[in-house]
Parts: sequence; C-alpha cells; structure tokens
Amino acid sequence: MRKKLLTIIACFSLTFSAFTSVGVTSAQAATPKQWLQISPRTTYYGEVANGKPHGKGTIKWGSDKIYSGTFVNGKRSGSGKYTNIYIDPQTGRQHTVVYTGNWSGDTMSGSGTKIEKVTEIDGQPFSHGIQVGAFASNQLSRGYDVVHAKTDPDYSFSYRGASYRLDILGNNMSLVEDWKTGTLFDVKYRKNKISKSYSLFQGNTAAEEKARLTSLKYLQSKTSEVTPILWQFKKISNRLTLK
Repeated sequence: MRKKLLTIIACFSLTFSAFTSVGVTSAQAATPKQWLQISPRTTYYGEVANGKPHGKGTIKWGSDKIYSGTFVNGKRSGSGKYTNIYIDPQTGRQHTVVYTGNWSGDTMSGSGTKIEKVTEIDGQPFSHGIQVGAFASNQLSRGYDVVHAKTDPDYSFSYRGASYRLDILGNNMSLVEDWKTGTLFDVKYRKNKISKSYSLFQGNTAAEEKARLTSLKYLQSKTSEVTPILWQFKKISNRLTLK
C-alpha cells in the first residue's frame, strides 16, 4: 500500500510540474529568479534557462529602456510591456514609447497597443499618438493609428486592414459630418485596386478640380462603409491630450 501511495505522489508531482511550465520547454525548464549581467549597460532579473532569460523577467538597457514580460531562449516572446525613452538628435525632442502586448522572436508581434508621447526641449508636449491592433516585426500591420499634435491640422488618422487603407488629416470634432460634406483637410482611400483621394483645396486647373470632385463624390458614396472606422477614430482620439 505504501509503495502504491508513493507511486501516485510521484505521478502527481510530474503532472503538476508540467502544468506550471507553460511556455517553457521541458528541456529548458526555468530556474528560480536570478540576476544576469548581459552587457555593461544591460541587466536582467528573472527566470533563466541555459544562462539566458527564459520565462518571466525584467530586462533593462541602461536607464532609458526596460521590458517586463516573458522570454524564450533569451528573446522577448509571449506578452510584456516595453518602455523606451530617447532624444531625437535632429529635433531635440524627447520620445516616450510604451508598447503593451504580444512579442515573438524579440519583436512586437501580435495584438498590442503602442503609445508615443513627444515633448519639446522645454518640456512642453508636442504630440501624443496611439497605435492599436495587430503588430508584425515591430510595425502596426492592421488596426488604428491616431496622432494628436501641435500642427495644422492637429489630428492624423489611419486605418490599415487587409487590402484596405484609410488616411485622414483633420480634426476630431465631427468626423462623420465632415466626411459627408467633404470638408476634411485631406483623405486617402484604398480598397483592393481602387484608390481615391481628395484635398480640401481646389485643383490648380479645371482638370484637377474635376478629378478632385469625382473622387469626393465617390468617397461620399462610401459613408456607411467608413462610418464605423470614423467612430473608432473619434473614440481613440478622445484618449489623446497635449498637456
């Protein structure tokens, strides 16, 4: 009886170990958390396997970049939050980028949200943007990209889908109504092989103006199609501030 009981306990222990190693291969089961000095400016604290980050942990590159989340064989994979603060050498503006979402092979891949705030040298805000959707190789591949900036016009809106692209410059006060009346600053629309665009400004020639009005009429006929996208633009833009 005692021998049978020990066998049951051993089987349970192995089963429990398998369930608690989700995301970590059995050949490289993560060890208890430990510190790693990866380079003079790069440190890691978390689970490790074969001398590499593997499992949950946090990696820091100096004081301006940090990632907390899951790793596989030393690379960011799974889900996590990444923050990067840097100065643009050309403008002197400070960029604060925060991405929260899925990763694969050390790149932003899968569903996620990326927020970027840009401030002037004197600390005043310049722009605030949000990308939300599906990422691939660190770039938004499908979803919404909205930026509020101290520019004229002060909002840019972009939607990317499968064989679909909509880009708008304007404001966020009355997007649907402005679409209907053709008073948005600039619109570019692409769906499959169809590509249309118009600007608020009249064409320089009669031919250019005719082409502009033809595109405008076509785009106005797509109001019901684009309205859900415009409402999502509005919803996202309400999260953006320049304070």
